[in-house]
Amino acid sequence: MHNIIGNALHKVRSAIRNSPTHHFYFDQFRPFSSSLASTDQTPNRHSFTVNYLINSCGFPLEKAITASKLLNFETPEKPDSVIAFFRNHGFTNTQASNIIRNAPQVIVYNPEKTLLPKLEFFKSKGFSSADVVKILSKTPDLLRKSLENQIIPVFYFLKDLIGSEERTLSAIKRFAGRPLLVDLESRMAPNVDILREVGVPDVKVAFLLTRQPRTFMTRCDRFRQIVEEVKGMDFNPLRFNFVVAVHAMNSLSKLAWEKKFEVYKKWGLSENEILVAFGKYPWFMTKSEDKITRVMDFLVNKMGLDYLLVVKYPLFLSLSFEKRIVPRCVVYRALQAKGLIKKPNISIKMLKSTEMWFVQKVVNLAKEEAPELLKLYEEKLALAR
Repeated sequence: MHNIIGNALHKVRSAIRNSPTHHFYFDQFRPFSSSLASTDQTPNRHSFTVNYLINSCGFPLEKAITASKLLNFETPEKPDSVIAFFRNHGFTNTQASNIIRNAPQVIVYNPEKTLLPKLEFFKSKGFSSADVVKILSKTPDLLRKSLENQIIPVFYFLKDLIGSEERTLSAIKRFAGRPLLVDLESRMAPNVDILREVGVPDVKVAFLLTRQPRTFMTRCDRFRQIVEEVKGMDFNPLRFNFVVAVHAMNSLSKLAWEKKFEVYKKWGLSENEILVAFGKYPWFMTKSEDKITRVMDFLVNKMGLDYLLVVKYPLFLSLSFEKRIVPRCVVYRALQAKGLIKKPNISIKMLKSTEMWFVQKVVNLAKEEAPELLKLYEEKLALAR
């Protein structure tokens, strides 16, 4: 029995080796592992498919077996044509392999009828060949979506909302095409209408849609509830903070929201103070519990600053801890120790400003009284790299 199975597998391997894509991903055959699966676990009708996915596309064994349940091909012609299509349109072997591993159905598509029209549409709208390769490599699900029923309608919806084709292309490229995956009829359009109903201008809606497209994947009932909650917090629908607050609340579950409150409360902030900071800068509530703890511990325990500083300047929580907060606070503390700074708290400008401004206006201006400052600052920056 083992000899029969071995001979059968040998024939399958030979067929794959002789196909033009055998060396597409791996140069050597990766045989089944007896510890992971046996021939009995892989139905005969899938044996060729499984071996092809492993050898030509780099699938792990178990993923190949799973994918083979959705696919069924017994000769290499169709999958070979798909792989050749990707090669001929500028995709590297690795990119094409990644596409197929993440969207296995693509390998049985008709390249000319199903794949080519999508590439041609993107190029007709102004995307370069390199853009198309990058977008589809990062978001292969686009190849599984209908061009007529999904991609084209969403593209023109975005264009009408954003106002220009150039900015629409920029938004789509920024998120590697993911805005085009949002369901237009059941999610995107109704959620846009909900924002319009409460007075959010289209320019603010477009801001959210092009920067946080996942927000519009939310169920309409939940989205409406979030918008009403944000409105109830006295956010102004005419301001950008309104849509940012909608995104912030949408990105957190009720439990996660409560946990963030608890972390801030441990550092002395009241619920009202937390909401005040959230009102000033909604990203304040999107930071990880670890980031909140590290920043607060450094500012309060190591720098001796007032914990209410983050209520006054909630933007602190968005700055890089290693590259911005620590090096600049160390410089501030050194200046304070020499009596060159009298203010009890570091200013947001000192942390938010550009590298050039900080060096010229803070470090260099004090080089006579504290010549070691630049070296100290550069050492702290080097530790963060």
